[in-house]
Amino acid sequence: MKHLSIAVILLLTIIGNTYATPLSGKNDPTFVGAANFYHQYPQATDIHCKVKGLYTEVNFTWNGLQLQAFYDNDGNPMATTRTVGRNDLPINVQVSLKKQYTDGVVTDAIEYTDENDGLSYFVTLARPKVTYLLRVSTSGEISVYKKMKP
Repeated sequence: MKHLSIAVILLLTIIGNTYATPLSGKNDPTFVGAANFYHQYPQATDIHCKVKGLYTEVNFTWNGLQLQAFYDNDGNPMATTRTVGRNDLPINVQVSLKKQYTDGVVTDAIEYTDENDGLSYFVTLARPKVTYLLRVSTSGEISVYKKMKP
């Protein structure tokens, strides 16, 4: 179930969801997890939230960073993500990717902090005949999360 939740969050984060239902005003989230959100990010600005079935996605700015936080329907935090540049990935992550995928090009990267598993990175890596969504641990361990056609 945990992997399904992660898959749903990642796919919707990367691809987007055009059928999302906006909640109340842009700077007034009133979803079930709003108290947790304000406790965790008291100086958040430019707040936009959407209910997406089994969870709520909150897009916001905090300390100059564009972030996304995800809460389950009981208001519990699930994960936080932010887009990072390929050159902003930790050096050991970059080295592991280059070593294992010499002909691959990183096209997108997301820093992903899960409430249970901690920090990891999801990297979209394009190769000549296939594109991968890879999960990379902070130690540089790589696992194929999804294989896609280019």
